[in-house]
Amino acid sequence: TDWINSLPGIPALAPPTLTPNGGSFVASVKVSAQQPDTNAFVYYTLDGSQPTTNSLLYNGPITLLDSATVSASAFRTDYVNSVTTSAYFMVRPLHFTSQSFTNHLFQLGFAGVAGSNYVLQASTNFADWTSISTNTAVSNLFELVDPEATNFPYRFYRVMQQ
Repeated sequence: TDWINSLPGIPALAPPTLTPNGGSFVASVKVSAQQPDTNAFVYYTLDGSQPTTNSLLYNGPITLLDSATVSASAFRTDYVNSVTTSAYFMVRPLHFTSQSFTNHLFQLGFAGVAGSNYVLQASTNFADWTSISTNTAVSNLFELVDPEATNFPYRFYRVMQQ
């Protein structure tokens, strides 16, 4: 901050805010960067390095499919660049523990992040997805159930973290 104080009369930009602010996620996470100055540009990196105007320009939520350290800084002409905001996002792959039909119900054992919400969705064509159930993981392993599974000749599933 000493160099900021050595630039009298030049305003400094506030750092961007990352939402969520890091954490552990299953399969993917969308990261947003908010900057109070709407005339500033936010640049970011995914390897924890200091962003510059040659880094990636933020244009909307970033979808992470792998673990990364997101670092973001704000830039604007005639302003001192913001300090860098960084957060680590651990993205774990989906982990299905078992799947079976019991009493004509499709049951899926699933390992998720405790306290996170998950939606079980089903499709017959990989294009149109229907939400079957929403569950909050109470531990690292829980069950998702589709009571309508046997009503279709083919049924495909995905789990989305909310």
